[in-house]
Amino acid sequence: MAITGSGAISFSQINDELAETSTNTLDILSAAQQFTGILDDDVISMNEFYGLTFQAGSGTYGTRNSHAFRFVIEQDGTKKGFADGQLVSAAQNDDSGLNTAAGDAVSGQSDFVDDYNDDDLTNGDTVFATSTGTTLTNLRPGGDFASGTHFMLDTTANDIFQIDSNADVSNVVSRVPSNPSHSMTANDADEITIKITSDTIVTRDLLLYRDGTFIDNVLPTSSGSIGNTGVDTNFTYTGLSIGTSYTIGVRQANTHNSSSLVTADYSTTAASTDWSSVPGNFNMHIPDATDGFADSLISGALTATLSGTGGTTQVTCQQPTGNADLFVALSTSGDPGTGATFNSSNPTISHSSGTLHMRFKLVEPNNSSPFSAEDLTITFTNTGGTSTATNNTLQINAKIEER
Repeated sequence: MAITGSGAISFSQINDELAETSTNTLDILSAAQQFTGILDDDVISMNEFYGLTFQAGSGTYGTRNSHAFRFVIEQDGTKKGFADGQLVSAAQNDDSGLNTAAGDAVSGQSDFVDDYNDDDLTNGDTVFATSTGTTLTNLRPGGDFASGTHFMLDTTANDIFQIDSNADVSNVVSRVPSNPSHSMTANDADEITIKITSDTIVTRDLLLYRDGTFIDNVLPTSSGSIGNTGVDTNFTYTGLSIGTSYTIGVRQANTHNSSSLVTADYSTTAASTDWSSVPGNFNMHIPDATDGFADSLISGALTATLSGTGGTTQVTCQQPTGNADLFVALSTSGDPGTGATFNSSNPTISHSSGTLHMRFKLVEPNNSSPFSAEDLTITFTNTGGTSTATNNTLQINAKIEER
C-alpha cells in the first residue's frame, strides 16, 4: 500500500511500506535510497515520500539517465528552445516552422534526467548537466536560454516538454499525435460533413479516409501551441451516393509519426424528389368535330421540373367520357413537337431530374359521341430508389362538340 499522498507522513508509515517494524529507528537517507522517485539533490524532505510505493519502478535513489535533447540554435550560435507555436517543428525535429531566413536551425545535446526509469520523462523531472552532482543543464532560461517560455524535444523519451529556470520539466507531451475523435454535423444526398476534435499540439495534418481509401489531408484549425487541446476542424466529403453508408476515418500526423486511424460509419440522406413548375390548368376543346370522321387537338409545348434525384417518370392521363382518348408525348431533350408519337395515356420515361417536356393530344375516333366539358386530372409520378414524388395539380378541361 502506497504512502499517503497528502497530509502528515509519520515514520511508522515509511517503516510499514519498507516492511519494517513501525517503531524502528528510521534513517531518512537510508529510507530514501530504497524508494524510486526521490530526487538526489542533497536535500530530502518528508513530502518527497508522498504516494510512493516500495520497489516501484526500475531505478533507485539518485539514478539519472542520459537523454538526447533537440533545441534551436541561432546563426550566431545562441541557443534557445522552441517557442510555443513551434511545437510541430519540435516534434518533427525539423526547421519547418523556424525563422530559417535569419539562420535558425535545430541542434542537439545530451544531458541527464532524474527519471529513475530508463527513457522516461515526466512532469517534475529535473535535467542535470552530469550523472551526479547538482549542476543543472545549461539548456534552460537563465542558462544558455534567454528568459521566457522554452520547449525542447527529448528524442530518448520521444516527448516534447517545457523547461524552466530551475531545469524542471513540465507540459510533457508525446511527439506522436494523439488519436482524434469525430462526429457527423450535417449530411444530404451527396455530402457528409464531420467535425474533428483533437489535441493538435504536435499535429501537422489531418488525414481523411473513406472506406479505407485516403481522400485528402487538411490543416487543423490551429496547431503547434501547448494550448491546442480540443481543437475543432470541419471537413466535408463530397460526390457521395444517395442513401449510402460510408466508413469515415481520420488520423493525425506529422513527419515523425501518426495517430491511429479512428473510424465511424455515417450515411448520406435517402433520395428526395420533388416536382415544381408544373403547368397550370388549361382547356382542350374541339368545338366543331365532324360526325363519322376522326378529329384531334394537340396542346402547346409544356414543361414540368423535377428536383432531387429520381429514376423514372410516369405521366398518367385521366380519360374523358365515351370513346375519346387523351394521350401525352414526353421528352427530356426538348419539345416533342406535333409530330410526336401519341400512343399511350400513361407513358414512362427515364428522367432523373430537370425539365420534362410534353404535349397532350385529345382524339375523337370515328362515330364517337360528343361530351360536355369535364376536368381530367394529370398525375406526374417519379420513382427513384425508395423515393417517390407525385404531383397531380394539373387538370385539363376537355370537351368535344359536333358541328
